[in-house]
Amino acid sequence: MRRKIIMHVGPTNSGKTHMALRALAAAKSGLYAGPLRLLAHEIWERLNKGQIVPLDMFPEGDAEPDTTINTDIVEETGTTKPTLRKQGSSKYVRQCNLRTGEEFRVVSDSASLLSCTVEMAALDAQLDVAVVDEIQMIADPARGSAWTMAVLGIAARELHLCGEEAAVPVVEEILKHTGDELVVNRYERLTPLVVQNESLYGDLSHVQKGDCVVTFSRNNIFALKKRVEESTGLLCAVAYGKLPPEIRSEQAALFNDPHSGYDVIVASDAIGMGLNLKIKRVVFEVLTKFDGYVERPLSVSQIKQIAGRAGRYGLHGEPGGFVTTLYPEDLPRLKSALSTPPEALTYAVIDPSESWMEDVAQILHPESSIQALFEVPSYVSKVRPPFRAALPSKLEDMVKFIDTRARDMLLADKLMLKNCPTSWREPSALDILAQITRLYKREVQVDLDAVLAVAPLMSTLECVEKWMSEGVVPAPEKLKKALRVLEDMHKTLVLYLWLGFRNYMAFHQAEEAHTLKERVEKALDWCLRQVSGQHDEEAFEKVKQGRAADELEYYQKRRAKEAKDAEVKKGVVFAEVVAAARRASSRNG
Repeated sequence: MRRKIIMHVGPTNSGKTHMALRALAAAKSGLYAGPLRLLAHEIWERLNKGQIVPLDMFPEGDAEPDTTINTDIVEETGTTKPTLRKQGSSKYVRQCNLRTGEEFRVVSDSASLLSCTVEMAALDAQLDVAVVDEIQMIADPARGSAWTMAVLGIAARELHLCGEEAAVPVVEEILKHTGDELVVNRYERLTPLVVQNESLYGDLSHVQKGDCVVTFSRNNIFALKKRVEESTGLLCAVAYGKLPPEIRSEQAALFNDPHSGYDVIVASDAIGMGLNLKIKRVVFEVLTKFDGYVERPLSVSQIKQIAGRAGRYGLHGEPGGFVTTLYPEDLPRLKSALSTPPEALTYAVIDPSESWMEDVAQILHPESSIQALFEVPSYVSKVRPPFRAALPSKLEDMVKFIDTRARDMLLADKLMLKNCPTSWREPSALDILAQITRLYKREVQVDLDAVLAVAPLMSTLECVEKWMSEGVVPAPEKLKKALRVLEDMHKTLVLYLWLGFRNYMAFHQAEEAHTLKERVEKALDWCLRQVSGQHDEEAFEKVKQGRAADELEYYQKRRAKEAKDAEVKKGVVFAEVVAAARRASSRNG
């Protein structure tokens, strides 16, 4: 198949993904592949509800534009015939299934469209149209290989790659060897972005409605939130990486609603991708970020992506967005970064296959550290430019864990741990993963309650639910402590679901994990409300009711219960035999 590759490239707020989504909606078969579960979910939702007008259809009148979508679209305010609509129409409905690292939602067994995270993109089916979002992530050390495989492996007659201009040269190099046709569509920002001449001179009372104050540590976010609220009287929503995507989305909805009372948002670089925010001005508190070892300056690309969130097209009365810094000493660097042309990517990351890793493992000494195996590809593999062998990020922390906690596990299991969604530098996350590894090695089947028992996760959830039912608002420090534990619990449940999606025999309590995940999200919601001192339920209920009214009908892709029960029983017997053999081996050794 000779594919037609269409690149849609431009800065943030240029509408570069708009036409690609419409092409997908018009396709007989196809997929959307994005970097975040949140983005995959919203495209899935909009295709099923008929909110995206297919490219081969004329939009009906008397409709409002969709101003809540998080992808980079052309916002169509001022027209009664938008092509991305707030309310769907049965004329435009396309059945679409959803596949992420944690779940597979099936709306229809005959659905011809799939929305997924990039790692879950189908490479074994011929498609009419595929859309791959944020193509510049092809050079990301941790996840770039998924984008490389998508460019090389998705068998779509028409493949749309959306992202930054910087990715064009590396894609051009890749396609020199594939024989595919390449078309590059370039987009300009739809509204101007203006760097203000003055900072806030450290005075948070100058924070205004529509501002996003950006900082890079969780503790700083809550400290700034408190100071802004005290200095201005304006309530602040929050968005940061450790918050579950569902809760970040709800916080964004509160900030975007002019009647919610939340007129400012304090956020980390989590706003740089996957959140639609009606930001008028971005205020950088600092231009450095702690990388786990030292404070490092933000890259030009990071500054541009965050600053570019200001002034999203059509979301403010006057066009354009503004950006400045909290302190005057940072302003020159901000101006310099925003005036610097994007630096072209020079390589695409590629991971060796599992079978290749197994062959190398056979050659290495049995007592070799897993680090040797992970580093071999970058030294000995014959990878030609523009490709570069992947080297796992945070390698030292990962290796230390696997060598000490998982040394006697199968290579396939070690590679699963290598790719799992955990934080290799967080002690609480490593405690959870250590418990999972212990249970897996000892019992094979991993009981969810036993995983959660490693920390006061369940007791904290039950305590918060008791506060909620009794209307008790604890002291702020208690709330913040509970919030942190609930964030850890949510990540634990996502990790369990991720592992279960790959090995459901061992991680067999997916239903229980999904139920607990929903309880944790409600508790997190409540805690954030109390931290804000906002106990009026109206704004939050409005967000929740809107989400509940929009729920789609689907089922989780699993095997028939009878077959699953039979397999689980067989698995239990097998697990007992293996566990007994391991205990005997341990005693004899």
